[in-house]
Amino acid sequence: MQYAPQNSLTEFFDNKGRTIATIARASECYAQTLVYDYDDEGRLSHLLQYKSEIFEGLDSDSTSYGRNKDGYLGFRQMIADMVYEHPDTAKYQQTNIEYDKDGDAVKAYMVYGSDSIVAPSGYKLTIAVKPCLSFWQSDLNGGFYIFHVTMEPKRKDLQNYKVCRFADYLPSMESQYRNGRIVKTVWHHDPCIESDDKDLVFIPIITDDLNVYSVTWEDGSKHQRVYKDGLLAYKQEISRYGTALKKETYSFLSDKKVKVTFETIDYKTKALKTISTSVMNVPNMEKFREDMNVISGNYRWENYYNK
Repeated sequence: MQYAPQNSLTEFFDNKGRTIATIARASECYAQTLVYDYDDEGRLSHLLQYKSEIFEGLDSDSTSYGRNKDGYLGFRQMIADMVYEHPDTAKYQQTNIEYDKDGDAVKAYMVYGSDSIVAPSGYKLTIAVKPCLSFWQSDLNGGFYIFHVTMEPKRKDLQNYKVCRFADYLPSMESQYRNGRIVKTVWHHDPCIESDDKDLVFIPIITDDLNVYSVTWEDGSKHQRVYKDGLLAYKQEISRYGTALKKETYSFLSDKKVKVTFETIDYKTKALKTISTSVMNVPNMEKFREDMNVISGNYRWENYYNK
């Protein structure tokens, strides 16, 4: 159940195997009903999200949405009768997706709303609708599907560019590239789940043999993870004044064992002092993580949704 997006799900398909509607719900919440519409090229062109429970008279804990004959036929008829040029926005929110002459999505916007994502010249949008991956959060908050949008350049040979991703129109992460390398990644705080959080800023420092990831916290202090040849070399906590306060150094004795040296600052000498050493199995240690990569899976992307 770790990656279960909801407690119950009814999914409708057309005769081409495409999803045309999903009704997903967690145990504590009403259903999230989505309707999908495609253009002549088979691309998603409209997405409807109903604002409330549309199956009146059904108990909120029912799991029989659309499973009986009358419910199924009525729901399919409702989809067939949709007029996307004149949406009933009192009942649902409608997202329209526009494509350019190359077939790339370049704009997604909420009809009669202020939410929109527009790709600048030379950029495109990659669009998908995916469920929240975290079972426990979805169980408590609705198990909603998320409107994913990634904005990236059309060309693959650019040296200077940015990659951004959005969840339900809200900025989730963005990375800036210079000379083909990431120079900065920002994790935007989640106003729905973690309203008190601040944006997290990752600044990489790449030398000949070290790859350093720095997370800057709200008070200016930093947490660094440093890798060498894909293996963790050390982790350290740095104060807002640039002083190393704690450090764990990893020395690989073999491909199975690693020596871990733990140091903390001695405020009298203002230098790190060894507190302990230990030997641990390599499979049990932290794996390399590419937190700077905007496209990679991450909780601020996969579990991000509006209540």
